Amino acid sequence: MSNRFSDNASSSGNWSDYPGNRRTNHSTGRSNYGGSRRSTNNTKGNPIGNWIQNRAEEIRARHRNRQRNQVGGAVGTEAKAIQNQRANAKDFKYPEAGFITPIEHSLLYAMIEYPENYPESVVRNEIEEEDFNQYLYVKEKERKGGGTRDGGGEQNLQTKTSTSQTTMQQSEEEKLVSYGQLSALLALSAAKNPPRASPEQSSTTEAESGNQTLSVGETLCRKLLRTITRYADAHSLDREHEIRELLDPIERRCAMRNEKEALKQLLPAYAGYTVSLLTGNPLPLLIGAAALTGPDPMVEENTNVHGFRGLGSRTGDMETAGLLDENEFEDD
Repeated sequence: MSNRFSDNASSSGNWSDYPGNRRTNHSTGRSNYGGSRRSTNNTKGNPIGNWIQNRAEEIRARHRNRQRNQVGGAVGTEAKAIQNQRANAKDFKYPEAGFITPIEHSLLYAMIEYPENYPESVVRNEIEEEDFNQYLYVKEKERKGGGTRDGGGEQNLQTKTSTSQTTMQQSEEEKLVSYGQLSALLALSAAKNPPRASPEQSSTTEAESGNQTLSVGETLCRKLLRTITRYADAHSLDREHEIRELLDPIERRCAMRNEKEALKQLLPAYAGYTVSLLTGNPLPLLIGAAALTGPDPMVEENTNVHGFRGLGSRTGDMETAGLLDENEFEDD
């Protein structure tokens, strides 16, 4: 037996040819195969992994392009301003041509939209210093044939210069005016700012202490009413009608927001009532009814809008307006 074993061992010449070592050969072949797939000679890599990676990159690029197209390629605060402009154009019926100076891009709009970032005294001072006449004028639509080119020479130049003065005088009178932006700003103030001024200890003079008794919404409303009444008096327009054009869109928007908030409170109650009827369990009804007992989120906005209407009625009625109010709105 020992001779046969020695003969087989000597005849093979190498212990690696023994059948028991085949497992080692196979494992070595698999490791070599795997190593060849991960070698530097294979530049394509895993085709399935590359397809998944390329597909994910295409989806991300498509999402970025969609966001750029929605806001015209703008990002950050500019994109937010464009979104506000589109929403206000729908809610307050902006003219199709748009305004010459968009109010949504102003610093005052950002101050009123984010009252937690600015003290009320700073916002009130910004309101008093702001010129709201620039937000009244609407862009003029391009007229067909208005930009014709003709080599008229000196005669054409003389006719243009002679009519330039008359056109400048007529342009000031024929400018289209809309109160849409002012209504949007005042409605934003009603929704974002409390109806009463917060106590501040920064008032050092009597004028500042008297001014701080007014809230941001009241200060803005008085300034806008002053702007509109001056425009109405300068163009011989009815004060009451012009003030209604300013305040009516705000009241309509406030009514729509009240309806939406009421639905938010009623839907859980109706859902709980339905589930209680189907299951016989009164717990869903009690949970839904708890939503009706919660605080009304529209209280402050309704109070602001009601106060705006009171200021507007006092300012529009010239006969019953007191001497103090007249001096207030006529004084710069």
